[in-house]
Amino acid sequence: MRSKFNKIAFNYFSGSWMIGILIMVFMIFKIQDDLLFTLIFLSAISLVINIFSILLLLALCPVFPENKNEFKNSAILLLFNFPILFFTCLILSIF
Repeated sequence: MRSKFNKIAFNYFSGSWMIGILIMVFMIFKIQDDLLFTLIFLSAISLVINIFSILLLLALCPVFPENKNEFKNSAILLLFNFPILFFTCLILSIF
């Protein structure tokens, strides 16, 4: 059985993880470049957009009941996006 996702949410998820992989590669090889800081900044902005997108998808569930499963699956997909996992790991490592 194939899970249905919103195509925009899936593309956003994929792009966010590509940026995340680049950030991790730069950190592993200890490359201090302007590109690294730009990617970290984009990831921080992506965190805000991600939270807004999850709330919007959950708000659209009752409005469009025919797409309820697709919206829920997309919201769960976005919960495992790079900025949220990175921020969660950062908070857990501090405390």
